[in-house]
Amino acid sequence: MRRKMNSKAVSLVLAAATGMTMLSGCGGAATPAQTSGDTSATTEATVAEAQAGDIASNTEEVTVEGFTEAPMLADQVAAGKLPAVEERIPDVDNVFVETVDATGAPLEIGTYGGVINMGPAGGSWGLSRPSLESIIRYNTDGSYYPNVIKAFEHSDDYTTWTFHLREGMKWSDGEPFTADDITFWYYMCHLTNFDSKKSWAALKEEVDGEDAWADLKKVDDYTVTWTFVNPKYPADFIENGDFKWCWAPAHYLMDLIPDSEDYPYVENEYYQSTGLSEEEVLANAQKKNIDAATVKDLGKAVSYNFWNVAGIPTVNSFVLSTVPGNSSKDDTLCIMDRNPYFWKVDAAGNQLPYVDALHFNQTSEDGQDLLMFRSGEIDIIAVAMKDIAATLSDLGDTASLREWGTTNWGSYQVTFNYTNPDKNYAELFANPDFREAISICVDRNQASELLTDGFLEPGQCGPMEGNVGYSQEWVEKWTEYDVDKAKSLLEGCGLKMGSDGFYTFADGSELMLTFLEYDGGMDDAYPVFEQYYKAVGLNCAIKNLEVSAFDEAIDNNEWVAVMGPHTAVGGASLKDRAAPFVPIAQAAEWYGEYGTYYATKGAQGVEPTGDMAKLVELYDKWRLTADESERDSYQAEIYKIHQDNLWTIAYLKAEGYYELINSSIKNYADNLVSADCYQYANMTHYEVLFKAE
Repeated sequence: MRRKMNSKAVSLVLAAATGMTMLSGCGGAATPAQTSGDTSATTEATVAEAQAGDIASNTEEVTVEGFTEAPMLADQVAAGKLPAVEERIPDVDNVFVETVDATGAPLEIGTYGGVINMGPAGGSWGLSRPSLESIIRYNTDGSYYPNVIKAFEHSDDYTTWTFHLREGMKWSDGEPFTADDITFWYYMCHLTNFDSKKSWAALKEEVDGEDAWADLKKVDDYTVTWTFVNPKYPADFIENGDFKWCWAPAHYLMDLIPDSEDYPYVENEYYQSTGLSEEEVLANAQKKNIDAATVKDLGKAVSYNFWNVAGIPTVNSFVLSTVPGNSSKDDTLCIMDRNPYFWKVDAAGNQLPYVDALHFNQTSEDGQDLLMFRSGEIDIIAVAMKDIAATLSDLGDTASLREWGTTNWGSYQVTFNYTNPDKNYAELFANPDFREAISICVDRNQASELLTDGFLEPGQCGPMEGNVGYSQEWVEKWTEYDVDKAKSLLEGCGLKMGSDGFYTFADGSELMLTFLEYDGGMDDAYPVFEQYYKAVGLNCAIKNLEVSAFDEAIDNNEWVAVMGPHTAVGGASLKDRAAPFVPIAQAAEWYGEYGTYYATKGAQGVEPTGDMAKLVELYDKWRLTADESERDSYQAEIYKIHQDNLWTIAYLKAEGYYELINSSIKNYADNLVSADCYQYANMTHYEVLFKAE
């Protein structure tokens, strides 16, 4: 059945056991199984100690004896439009039995029917949040378990990882889901960069100074192995935040794969070249009602953001409608229907999901979604703190509040281009006295009143209380308002006061802090901070860009400062996603071209020095060890470097994430955690939500 364990428990077991460690998942809980070697009393005690209190390890195993289905599906079976439920989902030894929510609380057995109404789907990932099923799934305590795959295991030296699939599992169109769909994704979609994501670190390594990729083998219809030359430890593979799936429907996508100059065929033993030109695959896509201007657009749409394309088979809980007018995330009403072949059941054997569909409603103006929630047209809504009390007071027992833990490192963040081509700016920003000055020149209490009606407390850019690495000293560092000290620090940086009341560089050249923002996200906040910056002698301006233009400016190193970073520093932990913590990619603004240097092995970018270089050194140690305690130690050192440097400044503590839900909705957990590796709203487990009349 469903076997789950915390990553700390994994490494403790490995330290004490020999052979291979296996983790499987299809319904209950278990401790790791050893395929060889003795299981000593010491090992058992170590495992028990490591797993005590761990949600994944302490969920009871449940076996079901038979299956039932939603009435609407039973009607289709009776009409001969669908096979019987027993033919649509895996048998009792392979089906996933869902018994607890992400906090470990037991689930109610639900009732079928109805829809859940929500606001707009949002961006390219919006439809995936309530529906995507991934390789593993996390609980709120960081423990995780196999999800789509039934089990995984690795060799003693971590060079080979084995995935076991669920026999009898099917795609949403009824076709078998097998190892062929993994080899197809890897060799035809991923290594060709058709999905635009060949850069995923989980499947890459360095061999003799060059990039190399895993060797994927199909063992049988329900088993694959990933083999590397070097050890591939959990943090760099199964726990890697990008590695959410490794499958694609070969039976549907084969005629959309080109063999062209830009997307050449990758030799493999499982699939021959399609021989299709880019023009031919675009024409084939049109026949499937997939509109793409280029193969680049097509590949990303059908093998990466596939949940947004109607008609593509998935293994997700809900699938996009194919009905015109309801089949796009941008439609006035976008519908995702239950997957009739979904491979999860509840403890009573009822096939999930409970509700018939998810409805995403477009809104035309600010505040309309809240009005629709008040009128009962929307069941779940994200809500600002200032609106909570009044809404709950007005709606009484018909609405309930859900509070999500945040992993953000503070609100109203600013950061600077430490790799700016202009030496004056680069040297100024590298001076910690400048960063302290830009921090203490703002009256955080007044800023809180102006921006949040006093809801958010003054704070700094660091882990918030309850998060890994939290330190009161950290969140209070450089937060005391002191204009005179700020000016003294700026002058200590070599700046000279000009006749216009603003500082210049020592050589007399202009100092202008032009903050980039994207999509107007800081339009309301900037005027508040502008008054403080100018009062201390720092001339500044704001430049708003559309998000793609913003990203291009960052990538091209054509910027000075950012207010409201697109990729903010920090998060839940390095396991969440390492790139926001360390300069290893062309990703986060706070390290800029230092990250490009690492990602391109020095071919581009700026070589990091000092503490920036130390971050990279510690990261490499962190990812290349299996010992959890050592990894925790390296992570702690990384956090300490961030505390010492504060490359990003935050002015207020992080705002929590709040949702109001229709009180008739059941199984919606409270105190979930909003984080990338948890896939944000995916932690809600929409497949188990139901409406109680």
